Amino acid sequence: MSAILQALKAGVWAMGLPPLAWRRALGRGLAHLVTRLDQRHWAIVTDNLRQSFPEKDAAWVEQTARACFAHLAQVVMELPDLVRLRPEAVLERTRHHGLDHLEAARAQGKGVLMLTGHIGNWEWAAQATGLMMGGATLVARPLDWPPGEELVKFWRTRSGNQVVPKARSARELLRVLKRNGVAAALLDQNVDWYDGEWVDFFGRPACTNKGLALLAMSTGAPVLTYHNFRAADGHFDVYFGSELPLVKTGDKLQDVWDNTQNYTKALEEIIRQRPEQWFWMHQRWKTKPFHAWPRERR
Repeated sequence: MSAILQALKAGVWAMGLPPLAWRRALGRGLAHLVTRLDQRHWAIVTDNLRQSFPEKDAAWVEQTARACFAHLAQVVMELPDLVRLRPEAVLERTRHHGLDHLEAARAQGKGVLMLTGHIGNWEWAAQATGLMMGGATLVARPLDWPPGEELVKFWRTRSGNQVVPKARSARELLRVLKRNGVAAALLDQNVDWYDGEWVDFFGRPACTNKGLALLAMSTGAPVLTYHNFRAADGHFDVYFGSELPLVKTGDKLQDVWDNTQNYTKALEEIIRQRPEQWFWMHQRWKTKPFHAWPRERR
């Protein structure tokens, strides 16, 4: 282990010494300050909310934006527990719902694909759920700073999960599904035009990774929604949704678009439940379509 990584772990561990309630309160206070100082991200969040909820007034947009900053600050303050506490202690503060959906999907013997996003505290949920189910495979883009990537990988794998780099994930995911394993994929991030399909997300075309649709179509593995919310009592509620229908008509181009659209719509419905707990700072609509393919076929 490098000296930088050791120092990072020690620093994060020390940050987790104060009670979690104190850290969360500190995070909310810092978030209030950030909304005044970080005008760039404040503008991104409020613009995204304004365009995604055109029926809401300015007061709602501002209130939700502030709640979003407060939520993300609390996520940061919760991360030290993923390094400091035993994964069993993290699991004790997590409630899982819809396990019958997961069991029914695994009973098919084709593996399970979990459709998720940056909702609630996704890092907390991944550690707790990994321990609960005996490990899952997480697809993630590595951080640009190697020591930071090693730290994040440390807490993601403590409970038996494995992390697969996004750029080299296809072959490994096929192996995971072949042995009836579970893999989670984030589908709420912007991608370049050559990696995605432009589908509707909150009323606007959003370039969305089509890899999950291609994998589901080629393997027949069931796709379930998977998300979490921070509850009022400070615990986290994790939800496994029912299996999403797979569109497979034989027209591959259209099927990829339809499945990607359906997956994106499922995520949108989840985000609408607790919009303040989604990562609105991300420039989700950054990539712009240069033509309407494959929608032009309609």
